Amino acid sequence: MLGEKGGYLLTIGSDKEELKRLSVDAPAAKTLGVDAGPLSAARFARTLTNPAGTGVLELLKQPAGSPELTARLAALWQVLIPAAEQKLLLGGQIRRLIVIPDGTLALLPFETLVVEPGKKPKYLLDAGPTILYAPSAAVLYNLSQRRPGPAPAGREPVLTVGNANYGDAGASPAATSVAALGPLTSRGRYATLGGKLGQLPSSAWEIQWVAESFGKLGMKVLTLAGAEATKANFRAQAAGRQIVHLACYGLADESYGNFFGALALSPGQKADDPTDDGFLTLPEIYQLNLRECQLAILSACETNCGPEQHGEGVWALSRGFLVAGARRVVASDWLVDDEAAASLVSYFCGGVAQGTEGGHTPDYAEALTAAKRWVHGQEKWQSPYYWAPFVLVGPH
Repeated sequence: MLGEKGGYLLTIGSDKEELKRLSVDAPAAKTLGVDAGPLSAARFARTLTNPAGTGVLELLKQPAGSPELTARLAALWQVLIPAAEQKLLLGGQIRRLIVIPDGTLALLPFETLVVEPGKKPKYLLDAGPTILYAPSAAVLYNLSQRRPGPAPAGREPVLTVGNANYGDAGASPAATSVAALGPLTSRGRYATLGGKLGQLPSSAWEIQWVAESFGKLGMKVLTLAGAEATKANFRAQAAGRQIVHLACYGLADESYGNFFGALALSPGQKADDPTDDGFLTLPEIYQLNLRECQLAILSACETNCGPEQHGEGVWALSRGFLVAGARRVVASDWLVDDEAAASLVSYFCGGVAQGTEGGHTPDYAEALTAAKRWVHGQEKWQSPYYWAPFVLVGPH
């Protein structure tokens, strides 16, 4: 918890609860580029971003890792995790770490904390337990109690959407009566900023691999690809699915409560029609019927980002899927690499599919951790930029 005057860590275990005050000592302050003192919300925010562009979050978003980033992540490990909790997390006694982050803490994937610095640093991902997240304790409790309704007959349990046809999706709306509302739509706001969406080549084989992973184990899959991957088709087909997967562009908007944040799909035949313009906005996500959905995978950029809501995390696209009924969501904290993201999600879905064998319930959190470790093990993707952005929000 981060406040104006200081920060606190509340740990809740099976046998006790403890509250500890967090502070930044002189060595950590020097490394992080802040003043020493209590870990206030403002002091922590300055460790993430600064005018020089060398904050932890800014360095995490760069594909090339650096000794400076390693040192800062090691300093944050000391600042955020007291010695007793460090010992527990690295000692093998803890199977899962559930993080309920306050304020800007929601921007930091804890898997990136460096527990052993050096030329080849060891991260909490490598040495610690499986990690999952929740916007708040109340949300986590409600999600853990949520049970799916009966699946509609004849509906494939898995829906995968990707390889969208973007074409001129970044262009301004056509000169019609709708054009006057252009700036007040996701499409219009994106066009105003000069945006243009290029194709995502890796999303084509991502949806294929996802479909094959579940298909091999007898789970039927509906695939919406190319011209079929429209917003209208997705909205019509999302209900009744156990797993929903989207491989596309994600557009976060820090203004207006992320009202114009969206997932970008293929424009429909009438691209100037807001009901099928290709931009699935946060309000439209709220309206989806995902009551049978056990897992939503948002393989897109910044789907776990948005303006902060005090005490309740951030208004992200991931939150929209939870509100719509999904029990858990895999979403991203920053821009993702097309190939690395496709590989991570495909590996993750393979683990989820294997976990369903024999009628069992998969451990989604462990499957995601295994996928992250696999990507991290690839020489070209060792930097946290490639494996760290995807997090599991909700129960394991």
